[in-house]
Amino acid sequence: MSIPATPPRLHHIDLLRGIIIIFMVIDHGMYYCLNYSVTDPMTVPGTDPLTFFTRFVSHFCAPLFVFLAGLSAAITEHKYTSTKAFSQSLIIRGLVLILFEFTIVSWSWSFNPAFPMLYAQVIWAIGWSFVMLGLLRLIGLYAVFIAGLLLVFGHNLFDGVSFEPNTLANTLWSIAHQKNVLELPFGFKIRTTYPVAPIIGLMAMAYCAGVYYKAKKYSAKAINHAALLGVSCLALYTILRGFNLYGDTSTFTIHSNTLDTIMSFLNPTKYPLSLQFMLLTVGLGLIALKFLSRLKTDFSRGFLQVLGKTSMFSYLVHLYLLHALAWLLIPILGLNYSDMTYGETLVGLPPGYGMSYVATLTFIAVVIGLTTLLAKRYITWKRNNKHSLIAKYI
Repeated sequence: MSIPATPPRLHHIDLLRGIIIIFMVIDHGMYYCLNYSVTDPMTVPGTDPLTFFTRFVSHFCAPLFVFLAGLSAAITEHKYTSTKAFSQSLIIRGLVLILFEFTIVSWSWSFNPAFPMLYAQVIWAIGWSFVMLGLLRLIGLYAVFIAGLLLVFGHNLFDGVSFEPNTLANTLWSIAHQKNVLELPFGFKIRTTYPVAPIIGLMAMAYCAGVYYKAKKYSAKAINHAALLGVSCLALYTILRGFNLYGDTSTFTIHSNTLDTIMSFLNPTKYPLSLQFMLLTVGLGLIALKFLSRLKTDFSRGFLQVLGKTSMFSYLVHLYLLHALAWLLIPILGLNYSDMTYGETLVGLPPGYGMSYVATLTFIAVVIGLTTLLAKRYITWKRNNKHSLIAKYI
């Protein structure tokens, strides 16, 4: 059966990406909110519902970013002359993203290239996922599927495994499975916020989903199958979470307060992505794709689709805007630049910096608006500079 080329744009994918960008700005913007601090998983009871559900919304960002990246990789594979060329492009793209994580992404948080702590976050994990997907694709489609299945469903079997600090085994395990802080030369450290094993598995599974979607010619039937898979993910999550069977280090607890019980049920572990976390977030994401596909192709073309089409650009820009505007607000909030902790703490803001929840939402809305305006300009620039390296990787 011949594989069809990609339609001009799959608007529901762009819409979902755009929604993810909005959620991401909310999550990162809340960093500047007064008294906003959460653990992973969140403390229940102990986290107020407003904070909990704001954080819960952000949970969809990382897994759906990864899933849509793998899905899109499969959809665009036909553009390459061979499997080898496609795999090489994935590997190179992955290495570029890893470089981005420790340069332009890290600098957006610290405004300081010499800041001694490097954070291996979602862009790093997506980078390694592209590298591994490229290598697995060279072996074959079945290798991608089997590796994805084993990593997604099997990585929680090893939650109790650990190694002695300052050993090669501990370093590799921290990269693959266990969030940790590792020592680097010249006084630097790296925090493996997103261990890569489950994320590699998720991207592999998403790639296989993209192959299926493409083979079905992007039909409504394939979208229905995706929604059914999403419902199945939620059903499996309900069983695993409800009976505390498998797939997460945290446990679901029934409380005397109904809201606390609901919050406990919706509180799987994010670092690293647990099986339960992926079932919940990706399951709802697949169902969302079904509903978004029913919208007209020009729905929110000037807003959500703009953010979705420029997801990497919008990701980078919103981080710099949040940080820069936060610095500009220092005197407005009655604080002094002389009290800044620049170079000592990640964002360098003075002690006591913070805004109310409502003020923070206004701050976030301004950043979303500015990001959209810049993204529109970037789309025009990218259209006129298709062969630029910036246009290729951002």
